[in-house]
Amino acid sequence: MQNISRKELNRRFKRVYEILESRGEIIKNDRQKSKSAFAHKLGTKNHIIDLFLRDKRDITYEQTKLLCAHFKVSELYMFQGIGEPFSKPTNFPEPEQRLCMALGIDFSPNILFTNIEAFSSNTVSVDIWEENERFCIPGIKGDLIAFNINGDSMKPTISNGDMVICSPLSNNNELIDDEVYAVVSNFCVWVKRVQRCYDRRGNWTHLRLISDNHEEYDPFVIELNEVRRILKVKRRLTGLT
Repeated sequence: MQNISRKELNRRFKRVYEILESRGEIIKNDRQKSKSAFAHKLGTKNHIIDLFLRDKRDITYEQTKLLCAHFKVSELYMFQGIGEPFSKPTNFPEPEQRLCMALGIDFSPNILFTNIEAFSSNTVSVDIWEENERFCIPGIKGDLIAFNINGDSMKPTISNGDMVICSPLSNNNELIDDEVYAVVSNFCVWVKRVQRCYDRRGNWTHLRLISDNHEEYDPFVIELNEVRRILKVKRRLTGLT
């Protein structure tokens, strides 16, 4: 979990804990829903949870994974700070829900749609993300982000007006050279083919960003420390307008 602050992780944990309490999923003196029962599911003890809540200790990555697994918390929210702690209920009409269930299709809205300006902003808060829409596509699972493409630098692979659906990398070392990624800095998002660049000591220091429309757009290089997030482009949707 490279570049993820444990302090920030613990801040998100405290918010999730408050929500779980308000929902009645953590209840004092309840045998099955007590704080001790909650702590047990995270592989720890009651007093350790108290330390998390008082900022005397920070939740670990492993405990966060267990939190997400047992209480259906969004890993995208916990580890990337994107979206909401819990998915909103789907707005599908009840007959469509029954049809999806009969066909074995997951209809939970797992794809967060946002505009690219909000996505690249360095001041985006969780509250702003709550205003954005979520949707689902049968067969596409995981916590994902979607936004529209403005420009033709990636033609013919991705065209102006296409929507791309992306999955955040949990670790930048997952990056594979020459594949298409959304690279997020403080002020913009580039959707490009990506190559790693190294210094003389073999340290990865820069990214080379390459357009498929190379006749009109030259490659360029950015420093790795300018990058806030890297997301793998998993799917494109075209002809939506």
